[in-house]
Amino acid sequence: MSKKVDVCICVKDRQAIVKTTVDSILEQDTDNYRVLLCDDMSSDMTMNTLLEYQNANPGKVLAWQNKDKGYVNCHNFILSKTDAEYICFIGSDDFVDGSKISAQSKFLDEHPDVDVVSSCVMFPDKRVLSNSFVELNNEQITEALKNGHPMCTICHFESVMFRRKCLEKFTSEKYFFDEYNTGRCGEGFLYTLHFLGYKFANIISTVYVYTQGIIQDSMTNKIVPEFANLIDMQEYDMKKTAIMELFNNYNPHIKKK
Repeated sequence: MSKKVDVCICVKDRQAIVKTTVDSILEQDTDNYRVLLCDDMSSDMTMNTLLEYQNANPGKVLAWQNKDKGYVNCHNFILSKTDAEYICFIGSDDFVDGSKISAQSKFLDEHPDVDVVSSCVMFPDKRVLSNSFVELNNEQITEALKNGHPMCTICHFESVMFRRKCLEKFTSEKYFFDEYNTGRCGEGFLYTLHFLGYKFANIISTVYVYTQGIIQDSMTNKIVPEFANLIDMQEYDMKKTAIMELFNNYNPHIKKK
């Protein structure tokens, strides 16, 4: 049964750790959401854990195993399974406060001009992603991007909630690009939405805890996100050209501007 918000979690080899993340979501202060779990062909018993949550929470938690193995493929697969008005992704080893879903969905309800809303991001040592610790509107976020700040330092992908209408122009259901297979594919998705003209905001009424580098075998410890870093080093107009070229390549029915 559809809910107002779909919460997507892509998981690989996180049999025990993912429980903390899923539990933090199931303790939200609203019931108007579903949790969608996708296992990326884990080598451990992660899929069993996901199925346990599905069986214990019928209709509330849904689990799949993506047969088309790969980090980017897993993100595309789970997003194709959503049907809610609002959507968000959460890292499989991160966790959120109890008001994330209600705070962000309320903000989108009350601000129909905003399509994407991020939140305050905190690290386990209580440091805060500095640009996320203030309320930001679309003009301020755009100005920061034009001044050379990477998207991941302003709007952290896993802290974001976005409207379903943001997916309308992705004719091939290729929302995350293969070029980001070494990491931060969500940042590429946010750049795409920004350059397509969707409006962003950041709020501080809810907190996302990002456990960057804490888990020994996490992507941040194993792989250098070379393509994401390359994009982030470019000037704003060059970023737009590169991202829109990727978008048009993956969505051939959209006329190039």
